[in-house]
Amino acid sequence: MDTRKKRTLLVEKLSRLHASVLSFNKSDANYDQCLKHLKLFAENSDADSVKVLYKILYALPNVGKDTKRETYFSFLEHFRSELLDLGFSDNELEQELSSNEQEVADLFVDENIGKNLRLVEYLNSNFFTQSQKSSLRKSRIVIDLIKRCKTSYNPDTDQLNEDDFGISQEQFEDALRSLEESKRILIFRAAQGLDEEYMDRGLLSFLRSSIVNTEIDENEINTKVLSDEEKVIEKLVIGDQLFKPTQSQQKFDRPSRSVETSFEGLFWAIALLAFAVALMLLINNSK
Repeated sequence: MDTRKKRTLLVEKLSRLHASVLSFNKSDANYDQCLKHLKLFAENSDADSVKVLYKILYALPNVGKDTKRETYFSFLEHFRSELLDLGFSDNELEQELSSNEQEVADLFVDENIGKNLRLVEYLNSNFFTQSQKSSLRKSRIVIDLIKRCKTSYNPDTDQLNEDDFGISQEQFEDALRSLEESKRILIFRAAQGLDEEYMDRGLLSFLRSSIVNTEIDENEINTKVLSDEEKVIEKLVIGDQLFKPTQSQQKFDRPSRSVETSFEGLFWAIALLAFAVALMLLINNSK
């Protein structure tokens, strides 16, 4: 882990393991296979690499749409117990990352956030280094979540319907519960700032009530002071071109030009041909 090449190779392994966790809840066989892969990595890797893996799995749960986060964290606790059996201690797993370990975690984010915008827990992350790039990534996650809510929102029932490109009511509520209070408020503030042509006021009201139902004081939604990073994310979301109303394209009339008749075209073609023949004869005679 002490060279860029080693860190890059480790990130590739961590990315594959993180992706594989998505299927752990499909069957008992999948559960056992996924746990086996994680345990095999732990048995054949140094303690620092295992610690980074565990922290990434905890900070960025790769949850399938049919899996609740509660079930995922139960699986992760099973993996933790396996690590303790292998000789790892609670203190080791909970220690803050060293500079090398932090670089691996940040490289993992570079590789995977953007490919998987549904990792909403990244909004919470103090675990990963904050930067202009991280604020931009977080704004893309908020944008994706709002887009999926818009796709699934049914104004007749004031609910979110199951949709391959959207998000179900249960998934949305599960995602909200996984977020810190200020991040839930951030989602509403960002949605509130969008153009009304994009953001249906019924959907906005739905988002507000959903967030209040996560035991947030209704007054806090409009009065809570967001952090500097959260304010940047809010502005990035509101300013995103996706949410701007489509401008009607201006039409420009080209100046009309007279169209030659077929006879006029034929005349000029014969005249040019005669000129070319005469020029060739003149050149040949002058030799």
